[in-house]
Amino acid sequence: MTDAIRALRIDLDGKVRDLYIGTTLTEQSKVIARALLDSAEAVQFIRRTSGPSIVVLAGEHRDNKLPNLYAGLAVHGLAGSLGHELQGPVVFAGYTQDGELADLPQDAVTEIRELCPTKPDGIPAIVHIR
Repeated sequence: MTDAIRALRIDLDGKVRDLYIGTTLTEQSKVIARALLDSAEAVQFIRRTSGPSIVVLAGEHRDNKLPNLYAGLAVHGLAGSLGHELQGPVVFAGYTQDGELADLPQDAVTEIRELCPTKPDGIPAIVHIR
C-alpha cells in the first residue's frame, strides 16, 4: 500500500479524527465524501508561505446541519478569521500550489488538536463557548 495522505475530521462534538484519504483523486473523493456524509466542497483556503497550505472541506448540503463550533474555532486559530459559519462535520487537509491534496502540516494538526480538546470518550471538555 502506498502512503496515504493524512487529513483531520472535526465532528460536531469536537472530536478530532485522523483521516487517511489515499493518494489518487478517486480515493480522496470517496474517503472525504464518506467522512462528510455528503459531496465535499472547499469552504475556506488558508494560505501559508511555506509547506502545504490548508483547505477546509464541508458537505455541499450543509445548510440545515448544526453549526460546527469546534471547526470554526480551529479555522480562527489557524487563519485568524472565519468568513462564515461552518456546519456539519468538517475535514482539514493540506494542498499544494498545484491544487493537489497533501498531508495536513504537523503544526496545524497540533494546533487543531489543542483547540478541540476532548475527553477520551469523545465528550467535549469545553461545553459552552461564549
